[in-house]
Amino acid sequence: MLEARTPDEFREAVLMAREPTVVLFWATWCPFCQRFRPEFDRLSEELPVRFVSVYLDDESNPLWEDFDVEVVPTMALFQDGKVVEREGGVLGYGIDRARVRAFAERVASTVR
Repeated sequence: MLEARTPDEFREAVLMAREPTVVLFWATWCPFCQRFRPEFDRLSEELPVRFVSVYLDDESNPLWEDFDVEVVPTMALFQDGKVVEREGGVLGYGIDRARVRAFAERVASTVR
């Protein structure tokens, strides 16, 4: 799984990618992200899709605004540089396993 921390790294890893890419927007200071991360890692091993982990530790990172990330963790499927699917976390809760699986199924059907 690739990782991106800056807008330049994000542009190269996600926006310029030729194949569909699942992105996890997250922050190390977020306890829900820490709890969710192992599930995302498992998902990245199960699905035949490219995965990128995007750190948003700095609240001044323009990626927050550029991609309307309101809460972390947030997952998004990018295709041709655009978001085609999104699953945002719930403030104070994160993303539960059922929502992760539902997102994975939508992603799998989109990239076939």
